[in-house]
Amino acid sequence: MSRVSDTRQRTREAAAQLVVGGKRPHEITVDQIYTAIQQGSRTTINDELKLWKDERTKADALGADLPAAVADAMRTLWVSAVEQGEAVFAEQRGALETALAEAEQQRNAALQTRADAMEMATALTEQCETLRHEVAAQQARVETEMGAKNQALQDGQALQQRFITLQTETAEQIERIRQAQTEQAEEFQAAIASRDAAFQIERDKANERLEIAQARMLQEIDAAREGQRRAENQLTKARERLEQQQASLAELRLDAGRHRRELAERDIRLEALATTVAERDRMVIELAAVRGQLEGMGTAVQSLEARAKAAEARLTQTPAPPRKRRQH
Repeated sequence: MSRVSDTRQRTREAAAQLVVGGKRPHEITVDQIYTAIQQGSRTTINDELKLWKDERTKADALGADLPAAVADAMRTLWVSAVEQGEAVFAEQRGALETALAEAEQQRNAALQTRADAMEMATALTEQCETLRHEVAAQQARVETEMGAKNQALQDGQALQQRFITLQTETAEQIERIRQAQTEQAEEFQAAIASRDAAFQIERDKANERLEIAQARMLQEIDAAREGQRRAENQLTKARERLEQQQASLAELRLDAGRHRRELAERDIRLEALATTVAERDRMVIELAAVRGQLEGMGTAVQSLEARAKAAEARLTQTPAPPRKRRQH
């Protein structure tokens, strides 16, 4: 039984138990069901709970047109049917779990059988190699001992027959092992295909969430760049107003240049962060830092403007030197 089907069934069971405990169907929530079953996604629970509530509403609607005794009897019958269904489901689930355990034991036994067969095949191969050496030795003795060639030939033929028999048995065992491996490989491939399909679905959802986060992050980057441009415009205007006061405002220009360099460095870092999705968490952290620095820069620019205005006010208030009167 799949995980989703089990979640849907347990959702109905938990809802029925809550009704027996005194809850009204329309008061039952997804959180209460999840607390009771502790499994599955809230989306699956919500869908199944809606179906269950619709069915229960229809049953209550049918009972509303009936006498109270009949309606109560119908509800009691419905609760009994649900409890009986839960009992049958529990029994079937136990049988399925038992069958699954037996299948797992059979699989382990098959794996052990395969290991034993492989070990036997290795031993048979070693025996075949030993027999090859023995046949070679027999042939050498036949060549050197011409007087006993008939007996040697018979021994060689017997060894060769034994070798052929062992080869046939080895080939049969190897074929059985290969067949068992093929069957297990097909089962594993089916399981892997099922997991790959589920993984593909989860990966698509993750990609969708990632695209949304990336779009939001790009919007924030654009907003940060716009703030940077506004700041640079403000610095340019301040620099134009302070061109006549370079001697007294050199420190202010140095501060403005340092801020521009910091902004350029932050812009380079933001563009580098925008090109890779795998470092999106670090990008969000640095973007927050850039925001703080931009806010600090705005405060610094406001301070620069205030100081520039104060300097201009001082220059305006400074009286011009008296002109010398021309002598006639």
